[in-house]
Amino acid sequence: MNRTLIPAALPAVFAALFTPAASQAQTASPSVSIEATTDLRERGLSWSGGKAAMSAEATLPVSPAVTVDLGAATLRDSARHGGADIGLTLSPEIALFSTGGWTLSAGAKGHVFVGASGLSYAEATSTLAYAIGPAQLAFGASFAPSQKAIGGSDLYLEGNAAIGVPGTALTLYGGGGYSTGSTRDTALAAERVRRLRPDGSYWDYYVGAEHQMDRLALGLRYTGTSIDQDRVAAISDRRYLDRHTGSRISAYLRFTP
Repeated sequence: MNRTLIPAALPAVFAALFTPAASQAQTASPSVSIEATTDLRERGLSWSGGKAAMSAEATLPVSPAVTVDLGAATLRDSARHGGADIGLTLSPEIALFSTGGWTLSAGAKGHVFVGASGLSYAEATSTLAYAIGPAQLAFGASFAPSQKAIGGSDLYLEGNAAIGVPGTALTLYGGGGYSTGSTRDTALAAERVRRLRPDGSYWDYYVGAEHQMDRLALGLRYTGTSIDQDRVAAISDRRYLDRHTGSRISAYLRFTP
């Protein structure tokens, strides 16, 4: 589920983004990865209720410029998504241009929450990426138009970086983002907007390290947010809230067949 539900796979995502479109025409092939993590986190928030989770992702090249990502993750009955058991994503993306190390792409992403009613939503995405030597940079924007499922609209701006340590199988990465948006003027909307923005607009950040071992990758990642934990805890209506919005260190193991 890539950038939304599998942030631990960022180094692999960077590798796909920084492959020029012309090269993709010769080398692109379907890929699959399976990951186990101690806590599935997205934009600094836990999507698995602070519990261990499994996820899987497949990337299907449709043409030299078009790919489709499919993702699935166990959400462990997380309150954030109404007790959903499974989260699914469908993400078509098109590379608009690739030149001089820069790649610009645009796409869409649909989120479906199995086991929860009326909480699925969609967003438009765009990414500008740049590669220089062993370092990669990516800047992205995701916008979910006003939808009942999320209580209004949601905008997420982010910056990410990764670098492979020369002479080793180690990749260091980090980044952050800012979440903001509007809220519909209803009680239900005010409740549902807390799914993605528990304390209103907020910042998130992360740093991590990943060690590649043939088809296995072992990683450790720290995430944090600017969310006021005490203020969120004081909200009486907790239908879509949980306490897993603060700092956390999580580990993951990814297998690529």
